[in-house]
Amino acid sequence: MDGEHVVLDMEAGVEHLSRGTTRNTDILLVVAEPYYKSLETAARVARLGQELGIPRVYTVTNKVRGADKTSLAKFVKDHSLDVVCEIGHDDEVAEADRLGVAPIDNDAGGILVTAIDSLASRLFAA
Repeated sequence: MDGEHVVLDMEAGVEHLSRGTTRNTDILLVVAEPYYKSLETAARVARLGQELGIPRVYTVTNKVRGADKTSLAKFVKDHSLDVVCEIGHDDEVAEADRLGVAPIDNDAGGILVTAIDSLASRLFAA
């Protein structure tokens, strides 16, 4: 399926990785929010993805505020996570949810939409 991409959004945790859902996966994006449990889970998922032989395992940090950057940088370094994208906190995401629309339809130039567009371009160019 050259030129085709499939993106799966799976629930947080490691259970799905042991069930064969990652068979033939080229890239695993592990989304981590700047909270201890989320970061610990992300580190476990990234490690398991590497152990399963997924060629490219990347971390996306999400909902990042200025005060989070120092502790995130330390955690990422200490756990050898390869951060491919940092998504800043974006109040427009909650607003889109309140309106019942996708973030891109609420604010096409917003923090989240811009970061995801950049991430997609980077991943699909590789």
